[in-house]
Amino acid sequence: MPARSEAVSSLDDLRALLDPAAIVTDPQAMAPHLTDWRGKHRGAALALLRPRSVEEVSTILRWASATRTPVVPQGGNTSLSGGATPDASGRAVLLSLARLNRIRTIELEGDTLAAEAGCILADVQQAAAAHDRLFPLSLGSEGSCQIGGVVATNAGGINVIRYGTVRDLVLGLEYVRADGAVIHGLKPLRKDNAGYALKELVIGSEGTLAVVTAATFRLFPRPRASATALCGLASPADALRLLALLRQSAGERISSFELMCDAEMGLTLDLVPGTTLPLDERHAWYVFIELGGSDPNSPLDELLTRVLATALEQGVLRDAAIAQSEAQAKAIWHLRFAVAEANRRAGPIVSHDTSVAVADVPAFIAAIEAMAAERFPEARALFVGHVGDGNIHVVLRLPRQTPAEQLADIGHAVNAEVFAIVSRFGGSITAEHGIGRSLTGMLVRHAQPEALELMRAVKQAFDPLGILNPGAVLAQR
Repeated sequence: MPARSEAVSSLDDLRALLDPAAIVTDPQAMAPHLTDWRGKHRGAALALLRPRSVEEVSTILRWASATRTPVVPQGGNTSLSGGATPDASGRAVLLSLARLNRIRTIELEGDTLAAEAGCILADVQQAAAAHDRLFPLSLGSEGSCQIGGVVATNAGGINVIRYGTVRDLVLGLEYVRADGAVIHGLKPLRKDNAGYALKELVIGSEGTLAVVTAATFRLFPRPRASATALCGLASPADALRLLALLRQSAGERISSFELMCDAEMGLTLDLVPGTTLPLDERHAWYVFIELGGSDPNSPLDELLTRVLATALEQGVLRDAAIAQSEAQAKAIWHLRFAVAEANRRAGPIVSHDTSVAVADVPAFIAAIEAMAAERFPEARALFVGHVGDGNIHVVLRLPRQTPAEQLADIGHAVNAEVFAIVSRFGGSITAEHGIGRSLTGMLVRHAQPEALELMRAVKQAFDPLGILNPGAVLAQR
């Protein structure tokens, strides 16, 4: 990689190729982009680059390859694994896609939408809704995260149980290679078996293989009827029993089925303004349910009421509140979406984005609780996640008085214990947040060596100079 003085000189060459607003070097303007959302990762950069077209992205990457300047792509900067934060060397440039923010096409005949990488997720949802369609990806950060970021991380969210992850939603992809070549693949093909599935590699690669500039997504009929409930239960095992009962009656109409422990609920109620519990009393565990259907006359409220009544009779359910209005439904889901903010305000935490087989969720949670009680008795184990697809976010909340200088060592120790349990269950150390910079060492430990070598070979093929987001996903040798 070039020395910083050489890179500064080469940056002058780039200025001749881009409009002045595309290159930002003012430290104050760059500062918000140099740390992650949680404040755990901090870095430095030579400049913040803000292209306004695919052609300018191509120009930047040709320049970066010629000068061997590291490039760190960044969307809404909502990464929970440090994947969009540069290192501390100051040699890299940050590549913001925020100005590529057009909805390019909406085709109602084929139910597709093409959006540029800088589009805010909530804006894409609204664009689909304006044409009486549903774009089902829904995240807590949907008001700020960008399309390029959700594609680069293969985001999941609360609707995976019905609609799948981003990889299941993307039909076409436009991206720019490290050498500046633009791969034009936005055609909304629902079947394409011509050669290797390159877009599947780029999706979820966290900016280490290519820079995503646009994507074509599947759209769905907008739900005409819905039903939302918050349920109180005694255990995760009861949550799976409730899911089984619901599947027997509602089938594919289950859009969301989320699990939360009471300790996590307590933090949310205490630390996030505007949150209230719509149940008469607290319970050990909670489930958030959303049903949706395209038939406006579908009695989903009645269906959900019947299933919950059966669950109550069978001792599976302790209590439930069914939303009677859209406002009540939003208030219920606000409890779920506010978790990340509550955890950020709670003080020192060590969080994980793990997944196991759905049937293993109760035993996995029990194993984590037992490990935490034995190895970290001063910490509090918290759980929240997409139980319908086995993605459980494990959070260990540490005492507020924990010395700052001890946090890194405690975090490493907690990670080792949690991921050992994940491996025992044959699960994954990250289900939707990605490896980023936080988990590169753990990937080396937990991935099969032969699989890791294939990953390195793919990286070499896409980015032979190693300039794209170096240090993310794969540890630098």
